Amino acid sequence: MSILILNRVPHDLCPYEEWLAETGEELLLLSSDEYAEGFPKDRYTYVESFSNYIHNGNVERRAIELYEKYQFHTIIAVAERDIYRASQLRERFDLKGQSYASASEYRNKVLMKTIARKGGILTPEFAELKSNFDLVEFASQHDFPLVVKPIDSAGSMGTVVLENHKDLERMLAEGVPDKSEVETFVDGEMYHIDGLVYEGKVVFIAASKYTSSCLSFHEGGYTGSYIVDQESPLAKRLIRETEKLISVLDTPQHTTFHCEFFHTVDDEIVLCEIASRTGGGRVNVILEQAFGINITQSMILAQLGLPVQLPAHQKEVNPPTFCGHALLPPRQGVFLTVETTSMPSWVLEYRLLAKPGEIYDSPKSSVDHICSIVVGGASIQEVNERMEKVADWFRAASRWGEIRSVS
Repeated sequence: MSILILNRVPHDLCPYEEWLAETGEELLLLSSDEYAEGFPKDRYTYVESFSNYIHNGNVERRAIELYEKYQFHTIIAVAERDIYRASQLRERFDLKGQSYASASEYRNKVLMKTIARKGGILTPEFAELKSNFDLVEFASQHDFPLVVKPIDSAGSMGTVVLENHKDLERMLAEGVPDKSEVETFVDGEMYHIDGLVYEGKVVFIAASKYTSSCLSFHEGGYTGSYIVDQESPLAKRLIRETEKLISVLDTPQHTTFHCEFFHTVDDEIVLCEIASRTGGGRVNVILEQAFGINITQSMILAQLGLPVQLPAHQKEVNPPTFCGHALLPPRQGVFLTVETTSMPSWVLEYRLLAKPGEIYDSPKSSVDHICSIVVGGASIQEVNERMEKVADWFRAASRWGEIRSVS
């Protein structure tokens, strides 16, 4: 028997061949070009990588061909767009796992918020944009700012804030983007709540706070988040609202989740969105460092009926060490180097993704980064101070050159 893996994450986040070694089954890996190199090919029965992986229909075509030869019984998918792919393939071959209907509720922002509202969860005012007229109509009924975003994007990809009528006119001149929605702007701080559903129940959940708005990458800042006081009244409210949302959605038996809520200036908890996957950046790392559970690994093992080690304390209990992660975005230019230095012991992970000579544009999403740093501390304040310190260090230590045009 065999297992199909759809992959768009680096090997260090998902060493499938290590996690699944005890199954003794053949592993079939379809991956994006940028991440395939890190996987040891001798540990897989089949490996193939694709350019333009997100939109490349040959991924689905190859998966169908592989089923004809290997008859895989399980499909593993951990990245946003692969969730849809996997659900469609499961239905084609009548395999167990998350259905297309479930994947849609966790991905389509209009459907998601419609169901959430019916379940008593606060959301912004929103509308699907099927034409330019829909945006004109929504803008006539609601005050600026307005937020236009793809219905099925992740990491703030493609999100645009319309501050005034000029911004509205500019978007209308270009035409409303396909498969998009508009919603009212929510003034508040953003939190993310992450966890694991096992056998249909939330068995682990933790609340964290973004260091700044997910749109701050547009302004040259860094993005990141840190684990908050799980015993605080606000954290408990965020956890309760997340559990309520999961209960009204078509939730798989085994899944990780990444939920985002705003805490408004009026002390309301307002939904941003939820996904049936692990959070991006180094969310999985800070949870493992703090609570001792790798939720992605647990989700994969659960799908295969393998033993899953769950934390002794599952909810509203603070970890022994607080953790946070900073994602440092690229500048526009040619990356040269970083002046190295010895890292203090409280830096739990340092990953430099940029290579000398690589050309970069400005970041396109909130998780677009060339360096990530995970820090630990005895308190939330200490973690925040250390995140600022390493972000300042990287900005000062990184060296960039100008992009030279070829005549």
